[in-house]
Amino acid sequence: MSRDTSKFLIMGSLFAGTLGFIAIFTILIASVIGALILWLLAKTVGKISNANFLNSWMVVLASSGVYAVIIYLIGVNLLSMGLGASLIINALLMSAAYIIFGKLIWKCSWMESFKANIILIAINLAYSAYTASLFS
Repeated sequence: MSRDTSKFLIMGSLFAGTLGFIAIFTILIASVIGALILWLLAKTVGKISNANFLNSWMVVLASSGVYAVIIYLIGVNLLSMGLGASLIINALLMSAAYIIFGKLIWKCSWMESFKANIILIAINLAYSAYTASLFS
């Protein structure tokens, strides 16, 4: 391997590592913001007494992780269904993940979890619809 090739590989690795760090840092910041919003919603709208920041953050991380894995597994097929179908499936999967993990982690009723999560779900869906409108 020539010296120029090894320099190129090292620079490429540093660039990829930097992008990976930025991606992880961005995901952490976004999840903290989502957890703060969800915590406030759980306390005020959902009236969940044992909701705190850490378990709200766990709801965000767990539901987002499961959602990401499911979307990754069906991603190619999801896009082939068209924009409308992918938005509907996105809404159903995201709603189910947030409500189920909210119920499990907060140890509350289904309705309390639904009320706490519905505004955050609506914000995410509005953002998804806006993003999708940019492509059509």
